[in-house]
Amino acid sequence: MATATATARKPITPTALAPAELADFLVEQVTPLRALFQSGNPDTQTGSMVVHDGVMAIVKALRAGEIAPVVAQVRLIRINRRANHYYVRTITAHRPA
Repeated sequence: MATATATARKPITPTALAPAELADFLVEQVTPLRALFQSGNPDTQTGSMVVHDGVMAIVKALRAGEIAPVVAQVRLIRINRRANHYYVRTITAHRPA
């Protein structure tokens, strides 16, 4: 019999940025990853492409008005999990204070 484990999910604090501002902020963070596309390390190369492409899809949807900023934040959680797998930087939806 499988035992269920209780996991506490962290609440998502909605970003104060408007969709266009969030899209611009995400592009600022993901643009440096393009330099890693030609990396000699295959994990870094793959990870930077996966994260870049995933974030750019979110940016496109934000700019088209297809998703709300909080939906973008939820999608970033999955992208950041993949980024951790490839040891690539994580992307945030909040500007530092």
